Amino acid sequence: MTPAFIRTTISERESLGEKLAKKRNSLHLDIKDVEKATKIPARHIKNIEDGNYPKLPPDVYTQGFIKNYATFLGLNPKKILSLYNKERGLEKKVKMVKNPTPKAKPTLKKPKLVVTPKKMILVSSALAVFAVLFFIGWQVKILTAPPTLTVKSPAENLNVTDDYVYVEGQTDREADLYINDVKVGTDDNGSFKERVSLQDGVNILDIKAKNKMDRETNVERKISAKLPLTTATVDRTIYPVELKVAIGPHPATVDIIRDGEKLNVSGVMLAGSTQVFYAKNDFVISTNNAGSTKIILNGKDLGPMGKEAQVIQNKKFSK
Repeated sequence: MTPAFIRTTISERESLGEKLAKKRNSLHLDIKDVEKATKIPARHIKNIEDGNYPKLPPDVYTQGFIKNYATFLGLNPKKILSLYNKERGLEKKVKMVKNPTPKAKPTLKKPKLVVTPKKMILVSSALAVFAVLFFIGWQVKILTAPPTLTVKSPAENLNVTDDYVYVEGQTDREADLYINDVKVGTDDNGSFKERVSLQDGVNILDIKAKNKMDRETNVERKISAKLPLTTATVDRTIYPVELKVAIGPHPATVDIIRDGEKLNVSGVMLAGSTQVFYAKNDFVISTNNAGSTKIILNGKDLGPMGKEAQVIQNKKFSK
């Protein structure tokens, strides 16, 4: 006996667009009516109903249109959005199958740096030029910059009862040092220590360092000297030679040798300062400014030793 078969019709599932269009038609509305009521552009409504998703705006806007459209038609917005997400997911999978992501081409490794004699010569030449330019720039900076000058002593606004102070400090090796425009010496490292005679009252010391480019650095020290009046007597039968050295109108550097022995009074004597010395036989005096070094021997004024800025070495004075 031949078995009986029952024919069954399997209906195709409605798409999102079909469901929306069917409901719209049942309400006797056209697309323009929906656009006017929902403010959704007619072209987007048509693309939604046609399932033409690639022509729709970004997904976040499209979902908002679909939600508003379903609500307007009286459909469940959640179910409509779920159906939309399923259809979009299937669409993306189909696209991936049709257009698989191409495999990335293997990248070729860049060749490593090859060191050749020519390159080494070029690099060495460039470094040599750079070193020369750097040295020149460094020298120019040194020459054009003012010299350094540090005065360790005396302190500013110092009060003393002695007739001298020591000026001590440090400057550049190549710089010239001046105290009240009198040039004094420095050692190989630029250090200096110079004895400066003072006059009673306020003494202003102008210490200046000057380099080869005539750039200067100045430090000023103000010294107040209160010199005591001495009444010490000297046996003139033993020391018959009296020498008074008066400095002015400019400072001077004076060295004194008494009876063949150098006195510890060498250094800068400021304008207006006076010192008195006694000897058995004679004095030998050197000065770098004869015009400002006045000699009074045993009360007799001999006047300046020479002309202003004239250097005189080892001039002898005796009884």
